[in-house]
Formats: sequence, C-alpha cells, structure tokens
Amino acid sequence: MAPAEQTGELPSDAQKRLDEYRQRERVFKSALAPPRGGSPEEQALYEKRVGIERVIFSLFPRKDSAKVAAGLALDLDFDREAAFIDELLRTLPVPWLAPHLNLIAGHRKLCAGDTAEGRRQLAGARDGGHPLIRVAAEYLLNSPIHELANSPTTSVRLCSPSP
Repeated sequence: MAPAEQTGELPSDAQKRLDEYRQRERVFKSALAPPRGGSPEEQALYEKRVGIERVIFSLFPRKDSAKVAAGLALDLDFDREAAFIDELLRTLPVPWLAPHLNLIAGHRKLCAGDTAEGRRQLAGARDGGHPLIRVAAEYLLNSPIHELANSPTTSVRLCSPSP
C-alpha cells in the first residue's frame, strides 16, 4: 500500500476504505504455517503467500475473508498466475473476490503484453464496486505500459513478479 503522504488526494470513499485497510492490516495474523527449516526459496514463497493473504484480509472486511485469503494464498499457482485466476473466476464461490482477482490477472496480462485482455479485466476490476480496487485499476488503465515498470507513485515496480 502506498504511504499515507501519497494518498491524500484519493476520493473520499477510497480514503475511507484505505483507513479500514490499514486498521485490518495492523491486526492481521496469518493462518499459514511457516516452513520449518525451509530453504531461502521456501521462505520467500511463504512470504509471498502471506502477502497475498494479508492483502485479501485487509481489503475485504468480511467474516470469511481470513479463510478465503488463506485458501487462495495456498492454492495460487505463481508460474501461471493469470491463467490460474481466470480458471478460478469461472467457478468462483465468493463473488466479492472477483474485483481483486480481475485486478491481479489484468495487471499480469498487461505486463505480459496481452493488452486487450488485460484492459478488459482491469475494466471489470474498476467496475466491481470496491473503491481501492477501482483506484488501482484506473491507474493501470490510464498508465502507458512502458511506465508500469517503474512507477514513481508506488514503492513497487508494477511489472515485477508478484510481491
């Protein structure tokens, strides 16, 4: 999440959700067990999975968000992330997660050069009803793809591998 000093100009609905996000992020506790005696690669994979779990838990203040977040974090196939998400979207048992999944898959497709499909999914994310996801999707839709690799407004290189 962007630092507070960079989010002051967000629309009021997004600012409210950002405040809720940060509150939930502070109380987040992972349901995933760390790898005991794991290699550096296993530890890095665990940290990626916990990051996904944290974002979903923080974005969605729902009773079932922790369970859904842990399940998705464990199941996600990082080698074929966009394709995995597309498959999941076809049978998604929790429709409230669709805007986030469309944001991630659309972004991955943009970065892979599948611009038309990436933009279609980002539009779905933007129109999915979640204020923070809308802001992120609008940013990606309005950014020339060559600028996504090193965005000055975030601390993340936007076309780098999953956090």
